[in-house]
Order: sequence, then C-alpha cells, then structure tokens
Amino acid sequence: MSTVIVTHKDCLLHDTGINHPESKDRLLSIFKILKNFRSPKIQWIEGPNINLKHINLVHSEDYVKNIIKNLPKKDFFNIDADTILSPNSLKSALRAVGSVCKAVDLVCTQKFNNAFCPVRPPGHHAEPNRAMGFCLFNNVAIASYYAKLKYKLKKCAVIDFDVHHGNGTQKKFWSDPDMFYASTHQEGIFPGTGFKDETGINNNITNVPLPGGTNGLLFKKSYEDIIIPNLKKFSPDIIFISAGFDGHKDDPLADFKLIEEDFFWITKKLKSFADKYCKKRLVSCLEGGYNIEALSKSSLAHVEGLIL
Repeated sequence: MSTVIVTHKDCLLHDTGINHPESKDRLLSIFKILKNFRSPKIQWIEGPNINLKHINLVHSEDYVKNIIKNLPKKDFFNIDADTILSPNSLKSALRAVGSVCKAVDLVCTQKFNNAFCPVRPPGHHAEPNRAMGFCLFNNVAIASYYAKLKYKLKKCAVIDFDVHHGNGTQKKFWSDPDMFYASTHQEGIFPGTGFKDETGINNNITNVPLPGGTNGLLFKKSYEDIIIPNLKKFSPDIIFISAGFDGHKDDPLADFKLIEEDFFWITKKLKSFADKYCKKRLVSCLEGGYNIEALSKSSLAHVEGLIL
C-alpha cells in the first residue's frame, strides 16, 4: 500500500467561532475531495488520542496544564486575537497529534510508504511555551521527537511550504543539531520570523523568505537551489512536511501566486528524496490554507504527488 491518510472526525470539534479562517469547513472540504478520489493506493485510518507524555517532548508540563485550565465550559477563551479555545479544542488537538504520531508508526514499520494527516488545529506556530497563529500543539515537532524516541531515528527533517514561517518548529529545533527545519514563506508577514540569517546551532535551519507575488518558478528554484541541497547535506532518516496550502493564488491571508501544480511538484520532489535517501519514510501534516476550494484542490494534488 502506498499512502495512508490518518485523521479523525474529532478534529472537526475545535470551534473557532463565526468567520474565523481556521474553521472545520477546511477539513470537511478536504475529506470530501479525497473520499471522492477513491484511489486503490490510499487507505484511511483513524488517529488515536495521544499520551500527554508525548506532548511534553516539545511542550512543557506547565504549558499543557495552562491549556487545560483555560478550556471554557462554554463559548470561547481567547489565547490571543487569533488563537481560540472552545470546550472541545483539547479533544481535537490530541487527535491531531495522535494522528501524526500514528502516521509515524505506520511509515516506520513499513506498513505504508508515506502518510498525509489532514488534521486541525494546525501546529507549526506553536512554540514550546506559547500558543499562537491558530496553533495549540506543534504536531510535526512532536511527531519528529516521537519518531526519534520510539524508532531510534537519529535525524529528522521538517520541510515547511506554508506561506507563513513556522516559528514554533524553528524555535524547538534551533539548538538540536539532529533536527533540520527548512521553510519557504512570504517575507514581512505573520509571524515576523524566518530571516535568511536564522540558521540554528549547526546550520540546521534554512529559511528562504520570498516576496509577495512569488510564483511557481521562484518557489521551485528555492527548493532546487537551496533547500534540497541543504537537506541532502543533513541526511535525514525521515522527512516531515508542514503542508500549508495558503501560498495558493486564491488564498486570502497572503500574496503568493502558487497553483495546485506547484504543490504537486514539491510533494513529488520530497517524496522522491524520501524514497531515495530515507527508506521512503515521509509524513505530511496539514498546516494552513484558507480558501476552501483552493485548499481542497491543493490537498488532492498533494496526495496525488504522494502516491506516484
């Protein structure tokens, strides 16, 4: 079997309120288009809950306790203007992390070549002690350390093509030379991090900030000329993707001009790398993407790239 899709309906329970861009409709649109795709190379598996000890691989106990303490019994609790807790937010967040860690299990035991986890809330802005940017727990960072702990993988890489820089992942990986983080993102927008000179303890961080209006040609060149060569030098045992589709030309929160074919291209590129250098081990996790039609079509292109 080629690709596993790992998620859970509990990820729909995280309520962000009316007109919030990070809504359950994002996930519903992805579920619909992927269910209709019906490829024999895809299998769906439900993600389990995650043990809180695995959350603590990235987030402190006090941080987790604070999330639990602030869960409202009704309505909402605003961590900040963008990041919201509702009564079922913890349930969704634990299923999101559990799904990505389950994907690690399935890929590392060679039951599947690779995995895509369409989950929410997203994660790459969540720092070890701070929720922000719609994110509560850093799904890919936790899953990376889970892979190291459970499967004794030495080196993990996260490639982040979300249009916003994954400050949370970078902050956690910064001082760990066995973790690699690379990001293409739009310069000058939220969260205001991801400059070229942010390179980590051992050049294990690669940031390629790109201007508004970036199209597929510049996006692809950034990977061909900078990120893929640096990834090869790092020589990871597994690749994680922070798959944000808000670089699409129709997305309302940024100004890239990418199309579905560009997401297919980068997916195929990273899959080929994993196939050649990482014993096929690749786990992708949904991050951003806020135009529902663009998000669903881009997610389908992403999965099509994984199953090739």
